[in-house]
Amino acid sequence: MASWLTPDMITLLTRGIVLTLIVSGVTTVGALVLGITAGAGRMLGNPLIQRLSTLYIEIHRNIPALVLVIFWAFAVPNIFPQHLRQAIFFNNAFWDGVSNVIGIPLPYYLFAGTLGLTLNTSGYLAEQFRAGVSAIQTEQFESARTLGATRRIVFWQMMLPEGLIVAFPAIATRLIHNFKNTALLSLVAVPIFFHGIQTAISKTFRATEFLLLAAVVYLVLTAVFAQVLRILEGRFAFRQAHG
Repeated sequence: MASWLTPDMITLLTRGIVLTLIVSGVTTVGALVLGITAGAGRMLGNPLIQRLSTLYIEIHRNIPALVLVIFWAFAVPNIFPQHLRQAIFFNNAFWDGVSNVIGIPLPYYLFAGTLGLTLNTSGYLAEQFRAGVSAIQTEQFESARTLGATRRIVFWQMMLPEGLIVAFPAIATRLIHNFKNTALLSLVAVPIFFHGIQTAISKTFRATEFLLLAAVVYLVLTAVFAQVLRILEGRFAFRQAHG
């Protein structure tokens, strides 16, 4: 083992990798739910819902993820006076309990960073899902409605699964990008993997070694995540074709 990669550093980085995977999983699920909801609202809702969905998508797709992370982490608490800021976001039984469970001080920053990434990714996924549904010939939807299917049935049994299959390559690419964006949470002091790399560099001054290690770890994790997404895509398409 390299002399600069001590047991303490391995522990620090391993914990960071675990938290990175958790954040990536939470943001992936949250972004898919919000993105599909916003995309469906833009296509199927009444005029008010369509306008609100469009506004949601345009805001969170066009504001950089870093800006959203910093906004939720620092700007939102600063709206409140200091005593309320501490009571709402930092020093109360809820956040203390979360901190005790996950072992991370100031867990609000973890929540804020995760929320920022989720919102940003969901804006892209909404448009990708909408593009996938738009690529499907509408005649089958109209035929289903003619045969008596409700709009809800058409959406859940036809538009959602088929739209996801068509859009899945673009969605998978965006989810991989979201996984790499978890490194942004290091800027708000969340101890994800890249924050651990920064800490290790500051302690050892081995920037080249630790940055190369970070590149290798991200390459491996991204490749594994991409393979998982490909497997899910294949199974989803097979089930839809034989369902």
